[in-house]
Amino acid sequence: MRSPSPLRVYGILAAGVFALGWSAILIRLAEAPPLAIAAYRMLGGALLLLPAAGPSLPSLWRGLEPRQRIVWAASSVFLALHFSLWIESLRHTSVASSVILVTTNPIFAGIGGWLLLGEREGRRFWAGVALTALGGVLLAGTDARVWSGSMYGNALALGGAVMVSGYLICGRKLRGSIPLVPYVTVCYGLSGALLALAAMASGQPLTGYSEQTWLLLGVMVAGPTLIGHTSVNYALAHLPPGRVSLTILGEPVVATALAWWILSEPLSAVRAGAGSLIVAGIIWGARSRDKGPK
Repeated sequence: MRSPSPLRVYGILAAGVFALGWSAILIRLAEAPPLAIAAYRMLGGALLLLPAAGPSLPSLWRGLEPRQRIVWAASSVFLALHFSLWIESLRHTSVASSVILVTTNPIFAGIGGWLLLGEREGRRFWAGVALTALGGVLLAGTDARVWSGSMYGNALALGGAVMVSGYLICGRKLRGSIPLVPYVTVCYGLSGALLALAAMASGQPLTGYSEQTWLLLGVMVAGPTLIGHTSVNYALAHLPPGRVSLTILGEPVVATALAWWILSEPLSAVRAGAGSLIVAGIIWGARSRDKGPK
């Protein structure tokens, strides 16, 4: 089968990043506990994809090696941990800080891809990471004086970045041999089940929400989950995990602009400059050529 052009891959990934940028805004507006929001996002995505993926799943699962099954399950666990940490962080810090910190995963994904997959990135990639990291520091620093508990929230977001890096690395390992729709259906379904169990164990209600909250949960499933995360998994079949996660750093720019527009979070000159650095880093790093396996 002919590989898609880089323009097509990056175009689909860009659409996914725009959808992901709405995630933090929708979470802030929804009146539901963090684990419940994460559980419904994942379970809703899995249910919508199941009719397309279901018929092929039994034979696909039987054809995998035991190690591949373990990696697939680990990917789902990483995804559940990512959402549980990141969504909770939005209760303790600003949208801008939370989203920029959770998308620092190129550092972890780039190192993990090198150590575990043998996919080394060139100097241009790491220069892009440095630019985006500088933009992230500027963006997060603007919130420290106005958000009580921001250090705790920022730490949760950073933990979410580590977890999503594990998810991306697992996806890169498997996506060459597992089709996109079955792969994400299992990831979403298993992570959603784990999050629902965690919500029940911690006493977070899974019912009793307003109509507006149910509507927002549905939009989260359709946009950030199905379009956003599925686009990321599509790109993982064609790009190294560090490159994919670097492109995802466009999410904070979208989220910061939306937070200013919808939530009235301030958009200062410092934030605008930080966003410019992030965009420049993405463009610079995405033009890098990976050196491939050692």
